[in-house]
Amino acid sequence: MAGIRWADFNKWSLVWVEFGNSKQKEDEPHFGLNLGTEFSYRHMAIVVGYKLGDPHAIVVPLTTYKMNDERYKTNVIISREKYPYLVKNNSTILVDKIRHIDKKMRVKKIERSFIPHPLKREIQKAMVFLFS
Repeated sequence: MAGIRWADFNKWSLVWVEFGNSKQKEDEPHFGLNLGTEFSYRHMAIVVGYKLGDPHAIVVPLTTYKMNDERYKTNVIISREKYPYLVKNNSTILVDKIRHIDKKMRVKKIERSFIPHPLKREIQKAMVFLFS
């Protein structure tokens, strides 16, 4: 895909991803069909699994922070005050919504090549909790 510098695509990259289409939008090209509408549009995601040369990647999506999101151990909160260069608004990383995607078809933009180490550790802790 033109415009994406794939050399910047790494494990722990912050990317824009199209997860799929909603049932309501029949005139758009299909990238898979979602039952709800939440992941039917472009979302930011963090790459948590990727090997060089592999056409697939594993990502966890970001969504807008909602009150009490921190109650869930599989959610990681990104504060705008702590990471103003990553997000415009407070956001939640939904580790329990982990997805396996085709990178060439779904990734639309690489926002950042890497995320900060403290944020990586928080995501890893949430993944350990999820899979244990």
